[in-house]
Amino acid sequence: MVKRTDPSRMFYQPIVMVLSITSLVLTLYVVWLSLRDLSLMRAGRDTFVGLDNYTRFFADPRGLWALWRTVLFTVLATSIEVVLGLAIVLFLDRDFALKRIVRTLLLVPIIMTPVVVGLTWRFIFDPASGMANYLLSRLGIDAMDWLGSPQVALFSVLIADVWQWTPFVILLSMAALDSAPSNPLDAARVDGAREWQVTWYVLLPMLRRAIAIVALIRAIDSIKAFDLFYIMTRGGPALSTETLNFYGYVVAFTNFEISYAITVALILTIFTNVALLAMYGVLFPRKGERT
Repeated sequence: MVKRTDPSRMFYQPIVMVLSITSLVLTLYVVWLSLRDLSLMRAGRDTFVGLDNYTRFFADPRGLWALWRTVLFTVLATSIEVVLGLAIVLFLDRDFALKRIVRTLLLVPIIMTPVVVGLTWRFIFDPASGMANYLLSRLGIDAMDWLGSPQVALFSVLIADVWQWTPFVILLSMAALDSAPSNPLDAARVDGAREWQVTWYVLLPMLRRAIAIVALIRAIDSIKAFDLFYIMTRGGPALSTETLNFYGYVVAFTNFEISYAITVALILTIFTNVALLAMYGVLFPRKGERT
């Protein structure tokens, strides 16, 4: 029996090999830099310090707090965006007037660049002339310092992130819903199931894989969030919105400690991979998984 070979392998195998070798070399080089004491203030005088940068991070309260804020922001942003996006998709699945216009307008935020979104919400949260405090005053509520209060600033950035990226969840969930078969839904309704039972026991399980993929994508993006924090708060006030990604930027381009900044980035990468693998294992169990 003659073994047939796939001719397309001659195309993608060299590309995969080049990308794999490049990634491996760059990763080893970055790890090597993290084991040294490289600073732009002492160019050409770096020394090998081993794991000192890693032990320094785990003894650095500022870095550990930045890691905690990254975890908090990622969990809140991903959870709110997925739940809110699904709720909106289920609402849009019904027939009502101006449905197409509403669906189009809901997708506008993801078209805007993060810089524009950050500046827009910075104006909205302005304590003197912003729309947010104006609406609070109409409700008889005292004005808030949205971006100037350490207790509120992180959640203000979270609101901007939810506004921009919930439409992304809506877009992918809507595509999954449109491609889902309608026969199980019709059968459940014929059997006398209430609408909420059809949604909870039939529709949501059908969309489980799509929801899981959307949650993974949003978790990755939330961990890497930088633009909104830079535009809206610059990590303040009192470091209350300084995530690990932003902390690495400060270490590299304010303190000029390149090796320590690379160490921070590597720790964030390791933490991200471990968290996403755990999340993937929960969302896509191997045993008892329904197809």
